[in-house]
Amino acid sequence: MKGRGLNVVIEGASMLVCPQCAIKFGGKSPSSEPRVSTPRTKPSWIGGPEKPTPAGPRKVSTSKPRPKPRSGGVLLDDMELIEDYAKAIRSARQKKSMSQEELAQKIGERISTLQSIESGRLKPTGKTIRGLERELEISLLEAVGAVPIKASRGSSGAGPTLGDRVIVKKKMSQKAREDDVE
Repeated sequence: MKGRGLNVVIEGASMLVCPQCAIKFGGKSPSSEPRVSTPRTKPSWIGGPEKPTPAGPRKVSTSKPRPKPRSGGVLLDDMELIEDYAKAIRSARQKKSMSQEELAQKIGERISTLQSIESGRLKPTGKTIRGLERELEISLLEAVGAVPIKASRGSSGAGPTLGDRVIVKKKMSQKAREDDVE
């Protein structure tokens, strides 16, 4: 089709045709103007009443609202699992004279999951941590302290860089480890 199409009614059907066909086949024209794209409607059987769908791309929200802290508390996001969580869980369970099976049942986990957590092979999820803390009356989370920002060494004045915030731990070389053993 060359040029803009026209909406015309041919034998009762509204059709988009070229200007020559519009003249040739005639018929009533609902609008003799060039066709402008209109929003499509969803049939009622797809999902509720017929509503036009938005013509433009959908905007997807990427930011997630942060939960508000409880009365003066620290957000769970600002907490970190303690380093010796496996030992703490095992010793607290033994002090309460509980078997692994009993504890697993009380916190709603499988015994194999609890065994993996107690051996240190698996880190507990948030739900499991809360259950363990409640049943064993211990705290498995510690607050993560803010890392102080050092002054930028460069003269750009653009503010701190990633290098100013990162704490690098260097691995000990194989030779240094051998020297340590001897």
